[in-house]
Amino acid sequence: MEKKGTILIKNGTVVLGNNISQQDILIRGEKISALGNLAGLEADQEIEAEGLIVLPGAVDTHVHFNDKFMNTISLHDYYTGTLAAAFGGTTSIIDFSNQIPGQPLINTIKLKKAEAENQALIDWGVHPVITEPSPEIIEEIPHLVEAGAPTIKCYMTYRSEGLMVEEDDMRQILKTLKMTGGMLMVHAEDNALVEETVSRMIEQGLTKPIYHVRSRPPEAEIRAIQTCIKLAKETRTRLFIVHMATAAGMELVSQARSEGLEVLAETCTHYLMLTETILEREDGLKWICSPPLRNKRIQDKLWSGLQDGRLSMVTSDDAAYSWEAKLYGADRFDKCPNGLPGVEVRLPLLYSAGVVKGRLSLPRLVEVVSTVPSILFGLYPQKGTLQPGADADIVLLDPKAKWIMNQQSLHMATDWSAYENLPIQGKIQKVFSRGELIIDGDKCLAEKGRGRYLHRKINFSIRPSV
Repeated sequence: MEKKGTILIKNGTVVLGNNISQQDILIRGEKISALGNLAGLEADQEIEAEGLIVLPGAVDTHVHFNDKFMNTISLHDYYTGTLAAAFGGTTSIIDFSNQIPGQPLINTIKLKKAEAENQALIDWGVHPVITEPSPEIIEEIPHLVEAGAPTIKCYMTYRSEGLMVEEDDMRQILKTLKMTGGMLMVHAEDNALVEETVSRMIEQGLTKPIYHVRSRPPEAEIRAIQTCIKLAKETRTRLFIVHMATAAGMELVSQARSEGLEVLAETCTHYLMLTETILEREDGLKWICSPPLRNKRIQDKLWSGLQDGRLSMVTSDDAAYSWEAKLYGADRFDKCPNGLPGVEVRLPLLYSAGVVKGRLSLPRLVEVVSTVPSILFGLYPQKGTLQPGADADIVLLDPKAKWIMNQQSLHMATDWSAYENLPIQGKIQKVFSRGELIIDGDKCLAEKGRGRYLHRKINFSIRPSV
């Protein structure tokens, strides 16, 4: 067997748990071999990291690649999506795969494996999405867990898109997941309220983008989250609420956890960076997403909840659509594909707007973009940490570098940017994936297809500090 090389990253500011200190990291093959003062140790390659922050590769558990939705398909596939992710310091993603009508649920994984083959640049996993919860489909859940996809998603809205799952079916899915070691992820918006409000606004001629926000008020989230908590209490099963956008919903989750329920929630980068006023622009269609952006008061509370652990983590909810597709909603907001491109910007934005501005500590940044996602979604300690034995997924970030975020400076596949000419402090210099340097400055060195399927298993005994 050919001897695997060693790489020594020297003198970087390493973030490991709550410890921030100047240390060296030795990479041997695909793994982190040693960490500490490694002066005098020889390696095949040495990289000087003095003045740079050394982070574990970010883990994004919420992306939509090749996603067919609202008469279009998302622009990010397993090449363009993982390319953008890598430039943004993300070394693992988990993608959603909707149930294929008339086919076994296990085919959702087979479909993504076919899409990723010879394309993915970083490691990837799958969340199967149940949309037609027949008894036969629910009986398949143990096979999905065994196949390394223990996290199942259900939508509580989008009835017209064929995605919505009723409360009684969610209850049965939760019970099955409890027996098999899985976790339910929920898009929590009350469909009846949304449908009624959207219909009323369209009838009244209120069709501009800002009315998308008005048609999906915080109450729609709150009602759905209350239902989720009720189901978690009945079944005593872990339940994860995706893209939390309301402060009241966050408080409901926090209260449920204080009562001993395993109800957890994420928020997304755009809810922390953007507010609903941007939808009042002429091109406001770009920022239509569901749940919608909220006001500054709610945004500030989400930052506070992220800081103190009421919110567990941050994902991108990357759903990249072309401007042409967004224009489907030019005359009616409800025809616009819901979603924003964000897989590349999450880590840079959270460093610049979080750490630099004092909203997040460096250790908390690592928790919300890397360690906690790894723990909750069955990847830890392979991913999400710089401790010896972990995959050598490593990001070197220059904390003083300043740059402008816009379409030209990013690598996402959309022909527009949700963050236009935004000043950023902190720039990613190098990214390693399983010991291989895949991003070096503005160059991508990774070969198509090097990314591997992540066979995940949730360890429920590990309790992240969230």
